[in-house]
Amino acid sequence: MRFRERFQRMMYGRYGSDQLGIFCFVAYLVLWVLSMFFRGTRIMMVLTPVSYLFVLAYFFRFFSRNIYKRQQENQKFLQIFNRVKNFFKYLKMKFTERDGVKKLFRCPKCHQIIRVPKGRGKIAITCPKCRFEFIRRT
Repeated sequence: MRFRERFQRMMYGRYGSDQLGIFCFVAYLVLWVLSMFFRGTRIMMVLTPVSYLFVLAYFFRFFSRNIYKRQQENQKFLQIFNRVKNFFKYLKMKFTERDGVKKLFRCPKCHQIIRVPKGRGKIAITCPKCRFEFIRRT
């Protein structure tokens, strides 16, 4: 039996990789590289064990057979990650809109960032993502 077939049989019923697992692995790599820069210091004594915890979490999730629990963890992670990502996206858009022509709003339902023209008074805004309509003053 070839290696690929043995690996496929071993992985049958296991969870595998997802966004949280990838995040753990990237965090491990970043902390590992940082610990190389701080070799011989107290910071390295903290970064190295923390990086090992991230890689252990990655492999635990990867080989886990409790698929339902890992999916729940990934969904919770994605909710938090998307909030953080959208916050920075909102800040970026807010600071790049210097000319004063557009105003930014968030959809109350799905939190999508929507740009609308300034100075139009009270208008009905329809979210392009979820089609929720709300009224705001521009």
